[in-house]
Amino acid sequence: AIVAGDSLSLQECIDLAANQNLGFLNDRQGLESSRALLRQAKSKFELNADANFTAPEFRDRRDLFETETALARFREENTTMTYSGSLQLSQRVRHLGLISIVSSGRRQDFSSNRREPFLDVSGNIQFNYRHDILTTPQDELDLKRAELGLVTGRANFERRELILEADVTAAYYDLVQSIRQLEIQEQRLEQSRSSLDLAQRKFEIGLIAEVEALQLSVAKLRAEANVAQAETDIERRRDILRDLLGLEVTEPLRVVTEVVYEVVHIDESRALALGLARRTDMLEAEILTQIRELNLKETRQRNGLTAVLRATVGLLGRGDELADVSSNFERNLVTARIDIQLPLLDSGQRRSQERLAEINLERSQLSREIQRQDVTRQIRDAVRNVKEAERQIELLQAARQFAERTFEVEQSRFELGLADSQDLLISQTALTAARLDALDAVLNYQRRLKNLHLATMANLTELA
Repeated sequence: AIVAGDSLSLQECIDLAANQNLGFLNDRQGLESSRALLRQAKSKFELNADANFTAPEFRDRRDLFETETALARFREENTTMTYSGSLQLSQRVRHLGLISIVSSGRRQDFSSNRREPFLDVSGNIQFNYRHDILTTPQDELDLKRAELGLVTGRANFERRELILEADVTAAYYDLVQSIRQLEIQEQRLEQSRSSLDLAQRKFEIGLIAEVEALQLSVAKLRAEANVAQAETDIERRRDILRDLLGLEVTEPLRVVTEVVYEVVHIDESRALALGLARRTDMLEAEILTQIRELNLKETRQRNGLTAVLRATVGLLGRGDELADVSSNFERNLVTARIDIQLPLLDSGQRRSQERLAEINLERSQLSREIQRQDVTRQIRDAVRNVKEAERQIELLQAARQFAERTFEVEQSRFELGLADSQDLLISQTALTAARLDALDAVLNYQRRLKNLHLATMANLTELA
């Protein structure tokens, strides 16, 4: 649990953003939408049952009849009480077809003032089968699209997760950089104040000219302005990180400012192999090609020869009682047919639709190859940037040590009166710049590692 006011590490910031960032939560709902669409497509391949009941239907009919000689009239009164119901079970089996069973029952109780009353109970069961002989059923095509859609959704969500991690990392290190820069600028301000105090004492006793003291005074004012600017940058970058973490602008936010780095020697060939295998945008390009293949197949089916096999077997049972129905079931219906549809002539619309689907498939194949080339270039650039940032760390840390030693020498010479204020200011400026550059080198190396992780979607330990 993260308590308000705690100093957050980078990983804690990433975890917090994954739970609270509104854009990422929206991406997560997009993944859930893909799952829901797959469940909807799968439902057509599950056992479905529907039942209908009429209990009861009452019908009272009265008719007035005349004899042929028109000498007498009589009224016939008929009353019918009907109970009926049906149950339908259906199951689509992938690659086999649609199987359904429809059972129905009926109980009719008839009474009349002129005819014999009767009780009739009947039951009927029909077994139906449908199979597309030459084509793939639309439900199976929709299921395949939904499966590919879920894979695409997962790949896109994983990509968005890495992008969010990269954004949080960049904002985190920007904030750390501003805080550390403030510390360096405060050190510069303290140095400026000490040098100014010493220069003023020397000026009062006539050891240096007034212009040297004025130079150090201006340097102190400039250092104060740099401190104020650094404080402003801290708050601005803190707001950016708050936004990524899903925090309110009034919530406190502190981060760990210590940057611990470890040099990772990257194998470029391994990074390239893993990146091409794991990059989700490469997977999305492959899935897009498969979807376009399904679209082409669907277009050809819709505009080509189709054949559908339909078969039905029916059983019927009747009796005066319910128990009699099941004992005298007999086959009363057998049907089988094959429906063939063959388009002959049209205005060219079918061929145009098929050609358009072929062009879309070819474009997706070309886009996949372009994507592969782009990913290869990104990974190679990321590896080169890491290696360059690694070299910069050693160089700039050595420059910082040199600047620190130079400042110590110039400060001692100024105190002894062997150097003027201009030399001291030059060494102070060089020291501040060297410290800032050394800090930037370390943070830049961490950023480059994160960029490499994003480019390859592989852990750094796997790339070493």
